[in-house]
Amino acid sequence: MKWIALSLLILASLFARSAEAASMFDDEYKPCGEQPNTIAIVACVDAKTKAWDRRLNAAYGALLRGVEGGQRDPLRNAQRLWIQYRDANCQFYGSQEGTIRQIKAAECVRAMTRDRALELEDAAKS
Repeated sequence: MKWIALSLLILASLFARSAEAASMFDDEYKPCGEQPNTIAIVACVDAKTKAWDRRLNAAYGALLRGVEGGQRDPLRNAQRLWIQYRDANCQFYGSQEGTIRQIKAAECVRAMTRDRALELEDAAKS
């Protein structure tokens, strides 16, 4: 019974951290939200996403070089699956009616890419 309670506590703390980290429309988004139209907002968010994607790729490369041989395939698989998940998750946000869907989908990609880049940077330091 103690193991179940401990496991639930650990899972709850992981989910709380994950939900906190995965916030969309945060302070980094704000300058983009001040743009005059949807096209400009999406372009601004996309530029931020590209910067995070460069960080993500650098961290992924560093981590891949730093792990033992038996960890490389699981890391590659995890990254491929994460990309599939990110794309499917953000497609959900882009499936609404109206132009807000473009902004939500772009912001989803930015936020998730940022979070993954930070996760991989942290893992590469360990």
